[in-house]
Amino acid sequence: MSLASLLTDAIGIWKPRASSDVASRFPDVADAPPDTRRLIRNRRYCCVLTNKDDLPFDDVSLSFAWQALQHDMAMVPGGDVQQVCDSIIATNAGFEIVPSPNRVVSVDSIYLDRDCVTNADFARFVESDGYGNPDLWPAVILPNVLQFSDSSGQPGPKYWVNGDPPSDKLDHPVVGISWYEASAFATWAGKRLPSSAEWQRAGTWPKGHSSDGTELHFPWGNGFDPAKANVWSSGVGDTVAVTEFERGRTPNGVRQLVGNVWEWVDTQFEPSTGDGVSVLLDQTMAEIRGGAFDTYFQTQATCQFHTGQPLLFRGANVGFRCCVSASEIPDVDRGVIRSSEAV
Repeated sequence: MSLASLLTDAIGIWKPRASSDVASRFPDVADAPPDTRRLIRNRRYCCVLTNKDDLPFDDVSLSFAWQALQHDMAMVPGGDVQQVCDSIIATNAGFEIVPSPNRVVSVDSIYLDRDCVTNADFARFVESDGYGNPDLWPAVILPNVLQFSDSSGQPGPKYWVNGDPPSDKLDHPVVGISWYEASAFATWAGKRLPSSAEWQRAGTWPKGHSSDGTELHFPWGNGFDPAKANVWSSGVGDTVAVTEFERGRTPNGVRQLVGNVWEWVDTQFEPSTGDGVSVLLDQTMAEIRGGAFDTYFQTQATCQFHTGQPLLFRGANVGFRCCVSASEIPDVDRGVIRSSEAV
């Protein structure tokens, strides 16, 4: 179930024909129109491409925005995902959450951020008065937005000071943000949070499935490697820059889906009793995915494992990344075609 909706056959791959280094550098937008230049430099290029506000962006603006998307995001083609469902059973020691048989979920193609949103990224949202813009927040949480403050009482993530992120962690994933803050940032950027199934699809293709028909556990295969993900056994003990642990990236360049920080997704965490009866929790929870720097058990840092946190949780080990549906992105470059071949 989509949390966004609670509160308020795959399309083809887009194949770039341009040179292979196009996505390796962020575009120089000096020649773009002023409004477009400002949006793209703030990493809000999806506001140009999706044009949800019906603003008149010209072809030059669309071209620059497309180049920015290629740099920051990766295509994840649609397909089937084998999701594990949690059940709560009674044991001698009390109640225990156990995985139930997989269910197959189909997802459409998306563009997904290659990296988690960083402190530097989130600072642009804060500087643009994102906390003061009611259009970015569900009505149910508006009276409480002022409570989303940093350690000095200024609007911002929990561990910032005086509205500023740690100067030595600008390229680390932003943490200390609730699900609502993550969702508000995504809306501001013209994107959204991925669903749990979309997130899982990003980590399990195009390696396919293992010999027994199940999905691979990690973006690189079934064997865990502490050199490929920042978890407890890696020995770091804190977040790292979003570009580190490069060897653990997906084949299309999505980094740190496993490890570094858990990631908020737009799916409600809903365990059941295993016989179709849902468990009523004392508050609404969202799923988090991927494990973090302090995740001890390797089984909790797989592409399949999911758990949940309350929507207002602002932990030091939870961040997020954004996505946009591929169907929302127009053909803005003659070097881009839409394939009819399913993946």
